[in-house]
Amino acid sequence: MPRAKQTNLFLPTEVAALHCVQSCVKRAFLAGVDSVSGKDYEFRREWIRRRLERLASVFGVDMLAYAILSNHLHVVTRPRPDVMQICSEQDVATRWLRLFPGRRLDEQLSDPTTSDVDWIVNDAKRLAKSVA
Repeated sequence: MPRAKQTNLFLPTEVAALHCVQSCVKRAFLAGVDSVSGKDYEFRREWIRRRLERLASVFGVDMLAYAILSNHLHVVTRPRPDVMQICSEQDVATRWLRLFPGRRLDEQLSDPTTSDVDWIVNDAKRLAKSVA
């Protein structure tokens, strides 16, 4: 059965609960111990949990539940367009820079500097791109 397009499932302007699933392919392991190769991928569970929390804060979604299994991941989220509507230009620029730090790869998802935020806020074209 084909999957419905995202726009057919919920309105992006409303708060909704979404169940998302991501699977590995070709017997790849996401977490746990691979019984064939014997490799231990258990360390990924905590890494994925921290990453989900951090990304949820950048995108303005509530993380309601998650399950990290050996070869797939379940996440139940609630997009919060009501919260994102009240974000200031500085908030938008800060979130954008936390997600796309540019050359600051060692600082990925860290808080950007004030000059970085001002650089986006003071450029109308760049700010419009960040909001879109």
